[in-house]
Amino acid sequence: MQTEPFRWALLVVGLALAGTAAAQVARPLTLEGKTALYQRVIAVPGAELFATIDPPPAEGRAVTPFTAFYVYARRASGDRQWLQVGTDSNGTLDGWLPAEQGIEWKQTLTVAFKDPANQPRVLLFADRDSLKSLVDSGDAAGYRDLRQRAEQGLAADSPVAAIQPNGYIDIRRDFYLVPILGHEDVLIGAHQGRLLHVASVPLRDPTPADGAYRAGVVFVIDTTISMGPYIERTRSTMRRVYETIAAAELSERVSYGLVAYRDNIDAVPGLEFDTRVYATLTDGLSGDEFLSRIRTVQPAAVSSQGFDEDAYAGIVKAIEGIDWTGYYARYVILITDAGPRISGDPLSTTGLDSASLRRLALDNDIILGVMHLKTPEGASNHAYAEDQYRRLTSISGIGDFYHPVATGDVAGFEQALGAMTAQLTQQVRDAAAGKQPLRVAEPSAPGTELASFQQKVAKLGYALRMRYLKDQGGQAVPALFDAWMIDRDFDDAAERAVDVRVLLTRDQFSDLHEVLQQVLATAEEGALAPDDFLDELKSLAATISRDPEAAKSTSGVTGGASLAELGYMREYLEGLPYRSEVMNLDLSTWQQWSAQRQFEFINQLDGKVAYYRAIHNNVDLWVSLDGGPVDGDSVYPLLLEALP
Repeated sequence: MQTEPFRWALLVVGLALAGTAAAQVARPLTLEGKTALYQRVIAVPGAELFATIDPPPAEGRAVTPFTAFYVYARRASGDRQWLQVGTDSNGTLDGWLPAEQGIEWKQTLTVAFKDPANQPRVLLFADRDSLKSLVDSGDAAGYRDLRQRAEQGLAADSPVAAIQPNGYIDIRRDFYLVPILGHEDVLIGAHQGRLLHVASVPLRDPTPADGAYRAGVVFVIDTTISMGPYIERTRSTMRRVYETIAAAELSERVSYGLVAYRDNIDAVPGLEFDTRVYATLTDGLSGDEFLSRIRTVQPAAVSSQGFDEDAYAGIVKAIEGIDWTGYYARYVILITDAGPRISGDPLSTTGLDSASLRRLALDNDIILGVMHLKTPEGASNHAYAEDQYRRLTSISGIGDFYHPVATGDVAGFEQALGAMTAQLTQQVRDAAAGKQPLRVAEPSAPGTELASFQQKVAKLGYALRMRYLKDQGGQAVPALFDAWMIDRDFDDAAERAVDVRVLLTRDQFSDLHEVLQQVLATAEEGALAPDDFLDELKSLAATISRDPEAAKSTSGVTGGASLAELGYMREYLEGLPYRSEVMNLDLSTWQQWSAQRQFEFINQLDGKVAYYRAIHNNVDLWVSLDGGPVDGDSVYPLLLEALP
């Protein structure tokens, strides 16, 4: 977290630091009409770097195709235009690149392919017009025909240059780039879509999954005063689980961990701790070690404040405090009888809402599940807790991984826990035996809550096993330089066919967090003193921009303006294929909102702030495009919709 004054230039590549020392460091050129967005180019295959252009060089050194460079200078020498480039924004110069060997990449947008097991594969066209004609005519049949042909092999006369790999390549596991060089709005049926002009950039050769299929499961268990019976049943269930694991000789393939949580100890010091790791996945490789470590887990001796508890702190501890290396199937299972403290709750230690925590888990390739004990004592809390936990555990194509235990029945809880752990063990046993995963059939009639829960566990296991087998094949992103695609599928235009992500640097995340935190604080004050809200936002916009002209430019702004019009993030957001949920907030609308609606917006913003902080602080999520250690220029592919 930076402690210097807040900066206005959000999400910009290589933001210049203030001060005399920074003035002595070379900085990249800015984009035309911008003051903080830096120029970047992507090197074409066959590009060369030269140490000097005076005199004209005889030969250069080869550049790895699709390397992303910052542009520090543009010069003409001889009959060529040249770019002085570097792979970071801190003044490190790599040499001179012929201008024709670098293609402009203005907004660091990239495509991430979705899992083809859940939807048809995306086509990449050699030229815009061939794809545009299909879109304009709404020729869904023609698109399907081209896909069927491409799946059999690409013909020389086909307008399709490549097709999305048949196996799923998770951008969070095996980072790749498909930079978006341009985009154009179109209509697919009744839905707005985008033609995307892209390049394809495999950063590394695809590699098979490392080692055997292994599953790690971490329980996050509520250890407040009411949870004693469930803690004991968890212990007895896990004894049987480890007996099964040992009998099947799967000790190296299945491991369990346990994180306990209580509540905010600032409010009730007698709780002793908010979160505590009792057993890591390393501990869980041995049944004796795991059982020994969880033997000391006991419920609190005092009650927490209110019925909601800090469950999300326990989940964050399981995500960030456990080493998940080597585990392909990753589960965090919350066991609780209470609702969670989320953003806006003064006793929440994470500040995360359910949507932000769900994204954080997905970013770490972790599946979240909840076993909710609906005890009679918590009846008034059940609806709220269920709503939040279903939001938290929603999984595309499967539903929510949420299991309610009616009346908090202890025997029913033990039965559900035993059924789930038995299924997970069997899935790993099947993988070890080389059995092919079997697709799970839909039930012919509604079943019990437990049957529904077991079916979801089976579906999750099938999806993970199928992805694992495809990863073993080492499929690669198509190696193209120039292509066109559509971001929606003709057959289901309501769903995005690909994810659009924006590469943010670690420094940008820091800036984003700081400025949004200031906006959040101002919004909270504005909810209490609405008459001063606009003036406070105008003042903040001028302060964080470090631009003495900023105050003048907003002096005539009225209550009908948006945050973007005040200067917040406007320079970056202009031109993005995205409408900012926060920054396009009309301030006159804010003033018309009820206090309840204003606080709902504040809580939503609070959740985003906490999410950005968690991403920034998790070093394992960051990728260095130059192959070096994680630093301020390392990037993270943030979903476009996750911008504020």
